[in-house]
Amino acid sequence: MRISTASQFDRSVDLIQRRQLALQASHEQLASGKRITRASDDPTQAASAERALARESRLESHQRALESSRQVMAQSESALGSAVNIMQRIRELVVQAGNAAGGDANRKVIAEELRGLRQQLLGVANQQDGNGNFLFAGQGGATAPFVEGAGGVEFRGTAGSLASALGSAVPMSVDGSETWMQAATGNGVFKAAYARDPSAPASHQTQAWIDVGRVTDPASLTGESYSLTFTGDASAGYSVTITRTTGAGSPVAESPRPYVSGQPIAFDGMEVTISGVLSAGQDTFDITPSTRDLSVFGVLDGLSGDLGTSGRSGAQVAQTVQDGLRDLDSVMGSLMTMRSRMGWMMEQADGLDGRLGDGRMSAQAQRSAAEDVDMAKAITDFQGHQTSYDAALKAYSMVQRLSLFEYIR
Repeated sequence: MRISTASQFDRSVDLIQRRQLALQASHEQLASGKRITRASDDPTQAASAERALARESRLESHQRALESSRQVMAQSESALGSAVNIMQRIRELVVQAGNAAGGDANRKVIAEELRGLRQQLLGVANQQDGNGNFLFAGQGGATAPFVEGAGGVEFRGTAGSLASALGSAVPMSVDGSETWMQAATGNGVFKAAYARDPSAPASHQTQAWIDVGRVTDPASLTGESYSLTFTGDASAGYSVTITRTTGAGSPVAESPRPYVSGQPIAFDGMEVTISGVLSAGQDTFDITPSTRDLSVFGVLDGLSGDLGTSGRSGAQVAQTVQDGLRDLDSVMGSLMTMRSRMGWMMEQADGLDGRLGDGRMSAQAQRSAAEDVDMAKAITDFQGHQTSYDAALKAYSMVQRLSLFEYIR
């Protein structure tokens, strides 16, 4: 078969071009560090790298959301810590108010300090994060969630909390209503309180008070309300009548039983103790089921108002102090429970952050395995392609001298 000079030239040029393309591809791999620079290089591995990249981006987004949530939780936990410190100071003041030697003047000073501490707590409840959002606004709101209303501080936010992309376990806000406005009344099961008898004169000042009470038999609790009324006098002795409210039915009154000041009165799985000097027909005590609507600010408003009132009897002051300490412990417990929840969530967030970081590293490793070049092999290939290209150029120069004109010359 005859091979023309033109054919040799074309084949040499084609060989040079192919060697040049291979050299260029090797150079691109070395420059970019990527074995796959376009999907056509290896469709299967390119798809694998794309999936790994998408997973890495998703995990990175989750980590950003987690970091925002951690900042909110840390700020909320710090704010609740400040609130608990203020509440401890308030409790100390209420204990001081129970000192009978203090008198009305001392209690008025305490009431004034309580008002100032109450304003500090309101500031904590309306605290903002670094982005101008309110920590305790619940599901959001453009204005402060706690505002002064006609009946005291009201919650104007939206109950609940905003969940991040990672779910409710990693919130972006705290439920202010649950934190500040929903502590349990009474002892958590029932609330014992003094209730003036409707027939008592307006000038009557009780000389008796009731304690917090306690549960003696949970199985016997009815969950209904009771009223304790008294008959008799100091010389003949007193009797107490326990009347139970039965839903929509008529109240059911038990037979009167003897009453002695300071001795427990037990009924339907609960027990209360009334101390002091009773006024039969004027002093009444109510027992009602506990509810979760006790507000931090409502407790402080009641305490400052009662302690700032002059001329109250020792029994009234004792009742105020005893009820105040009971309610303060309840609202403080609510704040501490939420603070503990924030700490637990921050601990969970730390663990989740580690898992997200491990996931990102796994995705990066998968993407690297799919598209990154083996540098040692790439350098060897580049040197081989460069040698081949040089050889092709040299071969072309030799073929070029095989023409008739070159022979004649």
